[in-house]
Amino acid sequence: MNRQHLTDALIAAQEPPPNSSGRYDIYDSSVENLIVRIGSKKKVFMLVARFGGPASQPSRRKLGEFSEMTTEAARVEADKWNKKVGNGVDPAIEVAEARRLEALRLRSTFASVMEDYLAYIPGREKNLNAAQDIAFIRRNILDPKKNRWLKKPISEVTAADVVSLVKEINLKFPTTAFHCFVQLKTFFGWTMHPDISAAIGLDRNPIEYLKAKRLGLRIDPRQRVFEYEEARAFLMASTATPYPYGPCLRVLIETGQRRGVVAGMRWSQINLARRLWIIPGTKAPGARPGRTSKVDNSHKVPLSNRVVELLLAIKESQPEGHGDFVFSTTNGQRPIDHFSDLRIAKKNNEQNESEIATGRFERLMLEILATLGVACMEGWIWHDVRRTVRTHLEPITGRTEVAETAIGHGQTGIVRVYNLHKYRAEIRRGFNKWSEMLRKVEEGTCTVADWEHDDEAFDEGSAP
Repeated sequence: MNRQHLTDALIAAQEPPPNSSGRYDIYDSSVENLIVRIGSKKKVFMLVARFGGPASQPSRRKLGEFSEMTTEAARVEADKWNKKVGNGVDPAIEVAEARRLEALRLRSTFASVMEDYLAYIPGREKNLNAAQDIAFIRRNILDPKKNRWLKKPISEVTAADVVSLVKEINLKFPTTAFHCFVQLKTFFGWTMHPDISAAIGLDRNPIEYLKAKRLGLRIDPRQRVFEYEEARAFLMASTATPYPYGPCLRVLIETGQRRGVVAGMRWSQINLARRLWIIPGTKAPGARPGRTSKVDNSHKVPLSNRVVELLLAIKESQPEGHGDFVFSTTNGQRPIDHFSDLRIAKKNNEQNESEIATGRFERLMLEILATLGVACMEGWIWHDVRRTVRTHLEPITGRTEVAETAIGHGQTGIVRVYNLHKYRAEIRRGFNKWSEMLRKVEEGTCTVADWEHDDEAFDEGSAP
């Protein structure tokens, strides 16, 4: 065995053999198992050891090529490998695994992992807002104009990256920034599932300890409800708007259910004889996001006499063979879903005739408000209708639990376990009283005392 104290000068002085069959090894006398193989083209540092354990045959593993690797560097590496072999670890396998993880890290960019998350969203358990969440993430988080670290390996995304994104959005759109932060918190929480984190090479949640409050992110709950004149304009505009949107908006303000649920109302959900509308829960077979109640089980809505009359009139007017959807422009095959066309487009430039036509409902409301002495109706959204109904049901029914149940808010805590009363009689009475109030509001005969639910607020008989 040719054993010498290896040096760079010694190795450089070795003449290469004329062909590969003449290659030879020189063993280092300083570090066990370290050799340099002198070949016809290359001089290679190697380690000769039993990599598979004491019972395995000795084999050679490449450490590096001379002169890219110096003799001293080869000794350091050989010493590390000897220790690993002594502990039963194959250094080559360890290196291969490290390379695999590095390739995985580089391949698992933030954008690619977020795409995997978007594919997961439709199948998650709480799924009412899947479509909205996906659209929001694509619009605000996956937009390369807003997010400059999309292509960064997810393992390199830092809390500072996230903070810079949400703070920049927060300068103009505070509510959007808050929701972006919430979506990112949820996303990184999802990546921490053991199977997912291992697959993408992420070993920690970079924003685990970030709090919205510390970042100055907040969202103020909307508190807008319709005033008397606004409610009257809404009712009168609904009456003047033909099927399907006009009657749909009337049912919306009569029942206080969510807009998407009202728009997706089906004849198969309605028992007109019992005056009951059964809205499927989130766990119902075929439940669609935005078309169900937000509770797991079905939500049964007692209908007022006026709503039943309205539905009967709609049913009688529909042709034979009409589909299951009550409010539809496709003969009941699909529900209506173009409520934005009823609103005035938020544009500063001059609008064309089609844009004026699409905003006809809101324009009609504004015209009615003008006759009532109200100049404008600022900052309203469709959900304000639901909030208005809930606000008035509280004094009408006199019980919070009845008003909450009426609009489909599930009970919480111990009450959810032990109080299973449905309050149907109380809700029906409440909806009938609310319906009668709406009739008076539309006619202009509702008094201030009635609207404010305070008999002592104004002189009897005074108009709002």
